[in-house]
Amino acid sequence: MKKAAKKLLFLACFGGIAYLCGKLAQKAEVQEKLFAVLGEDLYLAILDKVRLGGDLLMWPIDFVRALLP
Repeated sequence: MKKAAKKLLFLACFGGIAYLCGKLAQKAEVQEKLFAVLGEDLYLAILDKVRLGGDLLMWPIDFVRALLP
């Protein structure tokens, strides 16, 4: 039981940190700095992978929403 609680707490903390990093990365100033540091090709490749990951996480929710009246 304690192991499951620790795993759940870890996942919740990791998810919270990932969410905050995502919100921070959506700011225009941060995007400009990342674009300048990483270069156009690498920045756009990372952006595409992040968007694909978001789509993969959201597809079950979107599927259920489509089934509901």
